[in-house]
Amino acid sequence: MHLATVNRKGGVGKTTTAVYLAALLGQQGRTLLVDADPDQSALRWITAADGIAGVVPIALPTTALHRQLPDLVGDDYAHVVIDTPPGTGNDAIVRSALLAVDTVIVPTGPTIADVDRLRPTVDFIAATADIHPLAYAVLLTRVRRGTTSAREARPILAADHPVLDAEIPLREAIATSWGEHRPACTDDYSAVLAELLHTGVPS
Repeated sequence: MHLATVNRKGGVGKTTTAVYLAALLGQQGRTLLVDADPDQSALRWITAADGIAGVVPIALPTTALHRQLPDLVGDDYAHVVIDTPPGTGNDAIVRSALLAVDTVIVPTGPTIADVDRLRPTVDFIAATADIHPLAYAVLLTRVRRGTTSAREARPILAADHPVLDAEIPLREAIATSWGEHRPACTDDYSAVLAELLHTGVPS
């Protein structure tokens, strides 16, 4: 599996999702975690954790990522996870990351404001998909189950986007797991990975 986590909006759990999925994939096969964000949050997480079993992190915040990655991966890695930067100032890096993967996860919060700000990200992915086959799905993160926002966000999103059935609840253990070599509450992300591997996302 070659996947990237993408959202132009920050603070939606993009790096957390990348690290958790890399950690879980690392249990199934050697996984390359590519930190394409100049801030290097994912790389700093792995460094602080003194490594995560099965995961090899590298920093590659470059517009040539899609050209460099094949030589780096070769036959050495079963999976690749790329964490991309937020904002619009790094569009060329994000586009290069998209060109290097086949699956895109778009983490987003469950509020109407989060949903409203999703369109630029999805349009950007769609523009890249015109020249490179991509499948994407939205992942709801930091969900307060039972709240109005949680109930309203999913049907609004599902009207225009593929949305994973699995979602990530708002948990203190996840929010404070930065730097852990065994991230907490992996069951939540295990459900995400199982859906990706067994059901896949629409192309």
